[in-house]
Amino acid sequence: MNKTNIGLVDDHLLFAEGIGNMLAEKAALNISFITSSVNEMFDLLTKQNIDILLLDINMPPYNGMSLIPRLKKEYPNMKIMVLTMYQPMDIGLDIKQFLGDAYVLKISGKQILEDAFRHLMNNQNYIDPNIVVYDTKPEVSTQKVKLTKREIEIVRLIVAGKTTKDIAQELYLSELTIKTHRKNISEKMDSKGLADLIAKTKDLIQ
Repeated sequence: MNKTNIGLVDDHLLFAEGIGNMLAEKAALNISFITSSVNEMFDLLTKQNIDILLLDINMPPYNGMSLIPRLKKEYPNMKIMVLTMYQPMDIGLDIKQFLGDAYVLKISGKQILEDAFRHLMNNQNYIDPNIVVYDTKPEVSTQKVKLTKREIEIVRLIVAGKTTKDIAQELYLSELTIKTHRKNISEKMDSKGLADLIAKTKDLIQ
């Protein structure tokens, strides 16, 4: 029987190793790698065929949510499960706009995690039933919001996981200028956070 290859990425390595040990007990799963480094994750992904990637949101200096579009583009067949301590509302995310394949809370326990894996292995998305759903304001239509060419360029770099410092260096601008652009973009898009901004600008950066 072919096993499902799993990659785990979490800034708390001890936690990731604990999850890995638990999953390793399942005959159908193979733990291919465990890392606390985003850079190492991308390196390992080029060397191993991963079926399901468990990704934490808090991955300094990156935001895990901002990495999902890049991961989906480079590895379209790989399922991405966000495993986090944050409720979507904590990061300004409307769960309906979630770009990954599964969203699981770390506090939910073993049964929920196993349910999520079963869904992904059957090509079904999964949202943790413990997630708090809240009403959001109507989305801002990107067709009615005009971003400048520079702002669109910056949004693309943000989605690619670049930090303010990275963007400033790449565009030969000051960090203060990039911060100002980011503030203006957020105000124009009425975004509640990074994940919300990515969701609202996805049509502009394709």
